[in-house]
Amino acid sequence: MTIYALTGNDSLIINDRVITEFSDGSTIELAYQNDRVGVSTGKNNNTVFSDNRQGSNAVLTLRIIKAGKDDKFFNGLSILQDKDLPGFPLMNGSFTKRVGDGSGKVTFDNYVLLGGAFQRFPDIQENLNGETEQGTTVYTIIFAKAERALG
Repeated sequence: MTIYALTGNDSLIINDRVITEFSDGSTIELAYQNDRVGVSTGKNNNTVFSDNRQGSNAVLTLRIIKAGKDDKFFNGLSILQDKDLPGFPLMNGSFTKRVGDGSGKVTFDNYVLLGGAFQRFPDIQENLNGETEQGTTVYTIIFAKAERALG
């Protein structure tokens, strides 16, 4: 039996703001960079499994139109973080990917993002050969936890 997955019209919300001014390519990427469990196997194949709480950390990479309203929103938050990290209100939000099955049924692949801070400063460039990347700001935000739910 053939299975279909139709995607589109995804949404990202950060601090109750719907983010809409995306650039091109992979506009939103959420990546878990750590293992959920540590494993060590020794003599006689005795194995220890250990919970790795860093396994729920996730990095959100956003490609936003440079100098747009969303870029200004994130830049303002970044300035607040730099001014006083202990006083910075961590970001929260959600990313929802919509997946259709081809018969009209849509499943929501939801990620709840908790405890976010900017991990890197955005890069910038000038290019005189038509490179469109110079019109994009790339934000890298690390979240303490990203929980997935399908519904």
